[in-house]
Amino acid sequence: MTLPRQALEQMQAEAWLEAKRRHRTLRQRAQELGTWPQLRTPQVEAWLAAGAPSASDRKRYEAVKPTTGYFNRFTRKFYAPHTLEEWKFITEDAPRWWLLKGGWRSGKSVALVIKLLERLRRGCPSIMVSPDTPHFRRSLWMEFERWCPWHLVSRHWVSRGIIEFRTGGLLLYGGIDDPTAWEGPTANFVAFDEARRKEPDTQGKKQGDEAMKVLMSRASVTGPNGEPAQLALATTPAMHWLNRYFGGVGPSGIIHKGPEAMGSNDPLANFKAEARVTTLDSEDNAANLTDGYIEKLATGLTEEERRVNLGAEWLELGTSTHFLPSMQIWDQAKESIPPLDRKTQLVVAADAAVGRLSGMPDCFGLLAVSRHWLRHDDVAVRLTRKWQARPGTQLDFHAEDGPIATLRAWCRDYSVITVVYDPHQLHSDMTALNKENVAWMQEFSQGDKRLDADRALFDLILRKGCAHDGDPGLREHIANANKKMDADGRRLRIVKRDDGLKVDLAVALSMAALEILRLNV
Repeated sequence: MTLPRQALEQMQAEAWLEAKRRHRTLRQRAQELGTWPQLRTPQVEAWLAAGAPSASDRKRYEAVKPTTGYFNRFTRKFYAPHTLEEWKFITEDAPRWWLLKGGWRSGKSVALVIKLLERLRRGCPSIMVSPDTPHFRRSLWMEFERWCPWHLVSRHWVSRGIIEFRTGGLLLYGGIDDPTAWEGPTANFVAFDEARRKEPDTQGKKQGDEAMKVLMSRASVTGPNGEPAQLALATTPAMHWLNRYFGGVGPSGIIHKGPEAMGSNDPLANFKAEARVTTLDSEDNAANLTDGYIEKLATGLTEEERRVNLGAEWLELGTSTHFLPSMQIWDQAKESIPPLDRKTQLVVAADAAVGRLSGMPDCFGLLAVSRHWLRHDDVAVRLTRKWQARPGTQLDFHAEDGPIATLRAWCRDYSVITVVYDPHQLHSDMTALNKENVAWMQEFSQGDKRLDADRALFDLILRKGCAHDGDPGLREHIANANKKMDADGRRLRIVKRDDGLKVDLAVALSMAALEILRLNV
């Protein structure tokens, strides 16, 4: 039943009146708290002196629980950081870009609000946004409302979304439904909650990137006490667009070694040099949840879902499009590869890519495989090279140490049976090499044949039939790859997980592996 317009307007008016009454009640209750809540209390000092035990170490944590002066009017509890890393996130003004990723009910939004309030305490102009207005109203605003010291608010323009504090701090808040609408105001501090929700729209427009760039530009002024500008984000980490900005970054900055290391030639390396990522585990917030909440919730989740939604790992969920279910499968296929001699027969594959923005060749992958020296039905990666141009520049295929010169050297120094290549970018160069009898050059169809090759490589890797020496460039391109299933769900194509990532060596491996197993060598 549709309500008459007059009745609807009456309901809205009553709702506003109730909100105003509730707001006055909150301010009256807040008067009991006195001055601005104290963050660094004697309890926090004792906790830090004791080595800042995390909440997961329940006995030690409760013995020196770092209770602060921030009070939640809903739960009637005082805020206490759960880990030293959470404390650093709240109290440190650098680096410029900081991501707080956390599992369900891990307290990430609370930590973001407390960090924001600390900036407002110091009189810093700030911005607080959610991906859209509905999320802001039912989530971030409710959290902020519970912790805000309303007795220190001098003016609140509800219709404009502006709060002025007696400390001089000014807060602009709302949903970033249209990022361009936020291009005017500047701030010292910007808080962006649940940023993952800013996914591409139905036309594929990258709303997350657009919002990110606008908010990065808004965090631009120095605070009244010399505070550097900072953008802080909070999100759950099911693999999404923010991984492009913060993947390969940890609590101390860029990760240089291990499976989570930042890839070489990362186009956002300069951004990541000024970034940090803090992780909150849901288990650390168990004391603020219903008894057994984590355990009961975990029983209804898959292992993958537990790792993401409780442990806050970067991981693709559910209908994972990652080429491999886990990079551990690839890592487990690493072997000690014997030295390459002239008797070992090779298939070489070449693949080149064009920059999405520049339209110029910007990456080239060259790879050689042989049959496995012990397991004839398996493949071994014997040679890999990757060239990648700096952003905005064109790759010179004919440089002295470039792709064409290297391919010539391989064909001269080793027993290369054939070279397969993607004709889209390489037809002219490979045709010229073929005329010179450098090697038997074969175009590799990027239609049905590629679908078969990519599926065959997927199966080969899963059965541990693709030996390799752990080359980091090849591993990076395998990790960058998603799989796109064809209509019948049987074959697949290797595609980029994101436009800014490269997969040329993964495609080259697919083409080379299919050809070496086809040939009777």
